[in-house]
Amino acid sequence: MFWFVWAVVGVVVWWAMNSIMTGKAAGTSWWASLIAALLGSWLGDLVLGDWLWLWAGFNVIAGVIGAVVLTWLWNLLSKQAK
Repeated sequence: MFWFVWAVVGVVVWWAMNSIMTGKAAGTSWWASLIAALLGSWLGDLVLGDWLWLWAGFNVIAGVIGAVVLTWLWNLLSKQAK
């Protein structure tokens, strides 16, 4: 169940961040930004630990924070590379 919650948080944050930053649900590098969101979600839970809202052993708020940060950084780097 941990991995399911992790994947849902990562995909939801990925969709929201891409909609906000690019104006569409999937930009040109959607696959890379999805990986960044999933990695950020996992790292957020790993680094920030267990506090506040846990769901199936996954820290949802820390996962959201990590996914937002990594997706934002990826979108910034990919825009500068163009």
